Amino acid sequence: MISVNVSQNFKRSVRKAILSIVLFVFTYILLVALAVGLTVACGYGGIMLIALRPSFATLMLGIGCISIGLLILFFMIKFVFSKNKTDRSHFIEITQHEEPRLFAFIEAIVNETGTEFPNKIYLSSEVNASVFYDSSFWSMFLPVKKNLHLGLGLMNSVTVDEFKGIVAHEFGHFSQRSMKVGSYVYNVNYIIHNMLYDNDSYDAIINKWANASGYFSIAAIIGVRIIDAIQWILKKVYEIVNLNYLALCREMEFHADEVAANVAGSKALATSLVRLDLASFAYNSTLEFYGNKIKDNKKPDNIFPQMSYVLAFWGNELKLATINNLPAATLDSKTRFNKSKLGFEDQWSSHPSDKDRVNKLENLNIPAKNQNTEIAVSLFENPVKKQETITAMLFSKIEYSNHTTPHNLTEFKSEFSETISKSTFAKKYNNYFDDLTINALDFDTLVSLYTSEEEEKEIFSQEAVDLIYQSIGLRNDIETLNKIASGDFEVKSFDYDGNRYKSSDASTLLSKIEEELKKANIQVEENNKKIFAYYYNIAKNNNKEHLYTDKYKKYLNYINSFETKSEVLKVMYNTLSFTQQNCSFEKINSKMKKVYLEEVQFKTIIKELLENSEESKILAEEHKEVFTKYTSTDLNYFSNDRYDEVSLNLLFSSINYYNVVMNDIQFMYKKDFLDFQASLTEGTLSLTNNIQKEPLN
Repeated sequence: MISVNVSQNFKRSVRKAILSIVLFVFTYILLVALAVGLTVACGYGGIMLIALRPSFATLMLGIGCISIGLLILFFMIKFVFSKNKTDRSHFIEITQHEEPRLFAFIEAIVNETGTEFPNKIYLSSEVNASVFYDSSFWSMFLPVKKNLHLGLGLMNSVTVDEFKGIVAHEFGHFSQRSMKVGSYVYNVNYIIHNMLYDNDSYDAIINKWANASGYFSIAAIIGVRIIDAIQWILKKVYEIVNLNYLALCREMEFHADEVAANVAGSKALATSLVRLDLASFAYNSTLEFYGNKIKDNKKPDNIFPQMSYVLAFWGNELKLATINNLPAATLDSKTRFNKSKLGFEDQWSSHPSDKDRVNKLENLNIPAKNQNTEIAVSLFENPVKKQETITAMLFSKIEYSNHTTPHNLTEFKSEFSETISKSTFAKKYNNYFDDLTINALDFDTLVSLYTSEEEEKEIFSQEAVDLIYQSIGLRNDIETLNKIASGDFEVKSFDYDGNRYKSSDASTLLSKIEEELKKANIQVEENNKKIFAYYYNIAKNNNKEHLYTDKYKKYLNYINSFETKSEVLKVMYNTLSFTQQNCSFEKINSKMKKVYLEEVQFKTIIKELLENSEESKILAEEHKEVFTKYTSTDLNYFSNDRYDEVSLNLLFSSINYYNVVMNDIQFMYKKDFLDFQASLTEGTLSLTNNIQKEPLN
């Protein structure tokens, strides 16, 4: 059995967590004592009221008075009767008889970590693994049987060694006595959360009691007011308990990582940690693809080969090495497009950052004992059959309009690649234009600029791309620092570029970063001139400059109109916000008059879209149908003191769809321009020596 020394940070977090438990217990006992006293007082007062002057009215008032104390007392102890049960509807249980090798694999990890074998083992399609149990108040005192959940999406994305580390990490949370305090803090958190937020059934009881009689409604109102005061106190305690619980959780993650490293080696757990985000993205992308296939009544017999293809595809797009048939993600690849230099200790996070976890694992530097680099699904007796079973369960909840037909891997590869091609720019750009808004260009100036016949990969170098995201990162950092300086974002301290600062330093730091942003923007602008001079001269040399500039102008015109259209949408959202509130009939009628006025402009821009042959062709049939119906019908959203739900749904659907369509159209114009630009250097198109050569400004 592995024994891991408890760190000083862990001990410190445990002490704080225990003190927060003591605070809760003291507060809770005090509140219960007051509730009991109030119950006795209300009971005595109710009985005396009935005895003093027996009548129907005093009987009802007396019962109401007694109920005040009982309602409050029940509120204080209702968590004892509640149970937090994990939803197993998307799980499939497996047995040792079915999967002897997998069970033997898990048993070996159990023995090494010194924990108990899971009560049951479940499979799902997810990119996840977890140990779970149905918890209640009594879980603090009684032994609880724990279950293991394994996701095939995870097992499809890691090696056996990495999978061993992940499972050992989960068992590591329960393997040592020092970790048990976490369970107590969790249950205290659960109890307070129950009293603060899990009140649907309790509210239903109060409403039912209040509606039984006008006498009882008075008692219910008084009871609710007292409960509100109790909840205010508990919220203050919850903030302290929750902060200490989350701090302890982060230390428990480090502790469980060390247990896992002793079982599987440091490297195996570290490599899986940094790949899981990419694996989740691949899984969700595959699900999204098949979500769009529902209308065609197509689904896969086995979704996991498709997921593996997407995982490899994006690994290749990110230029990741392939090791053991899996993309070797790194911390750098995870943050390739995030150039922010700001860092915070997230006190509300239950997990440390991947960077901190990987760094600690690398410092441990524990070697693997026996390496197994096969994909983890190989642990099943029949991996393909198990994948097909889980796939069938995953798609069984979807309602198709007709009989379904299988969609195989070959079809998927072709259609997925086509989908990606439609939603991305040419590879040669190296992601340069992905998040870059192309500003106004003076082509008359560009034509006179000298540009060498340099290779495209040079003007779209990684340094040039990094400069784009450095600029975006600086803008985001400036926005955050402005919030810190104004007090809108409260932090005691923060890190910037590896240095620690107090919140009071934010204003001073801002001027430095703003200067950095100016320099970065100048560099980006200079590079943009070089890029567009390069392509424009190619277009001009091949008599395609008019087509080139026309495509650019269409994009620029839409960009210029985008802000106006966005403002129309914003006004519509704000004008309709009252429909989500309780308002008097008079107020609703008054607000609706403004809706009818504001939607005139909104209907106009949708009509313009439908009449625009170029823009309307990207509309899905559903969008086109909704827009046509909305613009061709005079809708009345409120009449006879009632909302017309059908008309309102049509209005909101039009607003929400247009919000999506606006971005799609902007991308369409941008892609059309950039695709044409990319084609200029394909085939025989090239610069010739007769281009005027002048220095590039």
